[in-house]
Amino acid sequence: MKVNGKQALGFLAIGAAAGAVLALLYAPKSGAQTRRDIRRFSRKTVDRLDDLQLDIRDHVGCMVDDVNDMVRDGIRTGKKVSTKTYEQVMDALATAKKVVEDGKNRVERILA
Repeated sequence: MKVNGKQALGFLAIGAAAGAVLALLYAPKSGAQTRRDIRRFSRKTVDRLDDLQLDIRDHVGCMVDDVNDMVRDGIRTGKKVSTKTYEQVMDALATAKKVVEDGKNRVERILA
């Protein structure tokens, strides 16, 4: 038996209708209950996404605050270290200057 396009379309329509009837007969819930469940699921999903978004914002905000605190601490520590280092360099230069002066005085005494 050869099936033409109209017959194939008819078989398809009959099959779809039969499937829809079977689905309605064996559906565990009515259409209203299914729509209610879908709305409830959608609301819960949106609520969960909102909560997740808030959690991510809070977490990122805390991370930014922590990084800011670390940078501030690093700058403070750097300033302290640079101040101490500057003082140490100046002390070393003063000591070197004194040693050079003492050496110069010794040489002058020896040559005199």
